[in-house]
Amino acid sequence: MRRSTAVLLAAAGLLAATASPASAAAAPGRRECGQLSITDALPVLPGGRPARRSVAVGEDCRITYGRVVAGEGGGYRTTSEMYDCCGILMTALTTRTDATTSTYDTHVNREPWDAGWSVESVTRTGGPTVTTHAEFAYRGIFDPTGHWYHNTHDTSVTIAADGTATCRQSVTLRHTFIGWHWEHSCSGVKPPG
Repeated sequence: MRRSTAVLLAAAGLLAATASPASAAAAPGRRECGQLSITDALPVLPGGRPARRSVAVGEDCRITYGRVVAGEGGGYRTTSEMYDCCGILMTALTTRTDATTSTYDTHVNREPWDAGWSVESVTRTGGPTVTTHAEFAYRGIFDPTGHWYHNTHDTSVTIAADGTATCRQSVTLRHTFIGWHWEHSCSGVKPPG
């Protein structure tokens, strides 16, 4: 947490002269990419191993998909995480489910002066496909108005009759920067029983 705060405070000091999101986007060395929507699907790998992929906003504001890799296990679960260019987690949504119940968790990066990202709303549906939709708003050092940045995460887990699962994730970003990257994952270890 100290490292995140130090990076944030250093960034705040560099951008102290910027008064609006538009001027922050025009700052030297920064290029604003506008709204981006990214959607991907991941399978649960053989043996119930989870799958994970990193998706980055490139220098030309194009989306670059990394390769699918195996992650750590632990139930039917899908995650959608948005990181800034320094690798700091800004917003995240995790949905966990089994054949009878489901839960979700959110994460937001807060600034020390009671500002930063916040959860605006979360909606969820159940059934064979569990979906979660989360809206995140930002008001802080990079946008004091609270109208410039906004992230939307959507996750779903579909459980088949044979106990396998498929996950789908998407994220929509209102105004993002080069170097931001999206990590999403899917895991499905069949519950005992």
